[in-house]
Amino acid sequence: TPIALSLDDHTLAALDRQIELHRQGRSRADIIAEILAAWAASPEHAAEPDEGLRPDELNASNDS
Repeated sequence: TPIALSLDDHTLAALDRQIELHRQGRSRADIIAEILAAWAASPEHAAEPDEGLRPDELNASNDS
């Protein structure tokens, strides 16, 4: 899915330095996709959100 992203000059320069030092031949889009994938896979983002009790689990004893 295409995503439009705007970066300030400082951030873009840091990204370009990272590519030059460690990932030559890779595009900015590839590197940004890698960064986002790593962020999304981190434990705090990979956990399923707590959606509470299911309707069949609700009863008067768990009313708050």
